[in-house]
Amino acid sequence: MSGEREMRVWADFNGLFGGILCLTHQETAKDEHGRPVNLEEGMEGTAFDLDADEEGIPDNIIASGTVERPPSWLSCRGSRWVLRIDERGVMHESDVKKTDG
Repeated sequence: MSGEREMRVWADFNGLFGGILCLTHQETAKDEHGRPVNLEEGMEGTAFDLDADEEGIPDNIIASGTVERPPSWLSCRGSRWVLRIDERGVMHESDVKKTDG
């Protein structure tokens, strides 16, 4: 990975269906700065949603995986791209820091 930064896009985790997260109803998603990200089949990266802990400290929800076209039961609801979530599942960013630290 010659200096490439991992894809990181915003997603509404209300669109979580088991191991699949709906990323967007458009061809692009938004990154953490609101810029459009062109999605492609097979891209790997992380989706996040804003959240906070019990004390109000920001602690985003995250999930990593691979970008795919949605299954037919989800595309009929307008989904254009989904994230197939990897074995790490859905967690908070603070959980990642605990395991890395």
